[in-house]
Amino acid sequence: MATFRRKKEAVHTALCDNINTRSAIDTMQELVSDVHIYLKKQKVPNRGVLKSIAAFITHMFQVFGVIPKDESIGFPTETSSATSEEQLYPYLKAFAQFGEEVRKSAKKINHDLLNVCDKVRDKILPELGVRLEDEEGGKFIIKIESPETLIKEREVKRAEEEKKRQEKERKKAEAAAKEAEKAALQAIPPGDLFRKETDKYSQFDDKGLPTHDAEGKEISKGLKKKLLKKYESQAKVYQDYLQSKTKGNT
Repeated sequence: MATFRRKKEAVHTALCDNINTRSAIDTMQELVSDVHIYLKKQKVPNRGVLKSIAAFITHMFQVFGVIPKDESIGFPTETSSATSEEQLYPYLKAFAQFGEEVRKSAKKINHDLLNVCDKVRDKILPELGVRLEDEEGGKFIIKIESPETLIKEREVKRAEEEKKRQEKERKKAEAAAKEAEKAALQAIPPGDLFRKETDKYSQFDDKGLPTHDAEGKEISKGLKKKLLKKYESQAKVYQDYLQSKTKGNT
């Protein structure tokens, strides 16, 4: 793979140029991107080339001191994670303390900055295998874990938050519907309250109170009392509605 040879030579040249690690790392990142593009295009990739590239990247990480030298290819296994965590902890702690100070300032002056801090904590660090959790009193938890575990936890958390959001929206819509129904009921004159219920009543008195059921039979005295009570309650509600409309127009 000609691209691999060129990138490898570019890394070597950068390190020979006053140990230009920035350029060397940029070149390695470009090489990784090239591999991703190559894998998408090739149905049957050259395993030998991929293994050589992986070995080269691993070797360079060992040179930079990112991983111990007992790994042939890839990052350390879980048996050596304690060493990595011990090595990284001072840097992560410093970053966490910095992040906490930024969050405190962001709450006062800039919510966009606060969102950036949350993105680093909730998205970027988990994908790097770093757990950073805020606690009360400005304290925090830092731990090196499997990126797969942290990403899965993040997805579960997102699903739970989405479920809560949907439930909140459902309750909000339900409350709005009840308010709309209540408002619509308030606007009904008491004389019209029962007239649309033709499936229940067939005749009404001068006030609009039902006198006969749907089959033409005179309704009972007990039902008349219930309907009258409902009528009087609606009359009061309707009067309040008219007064509120009058105030709103003044």
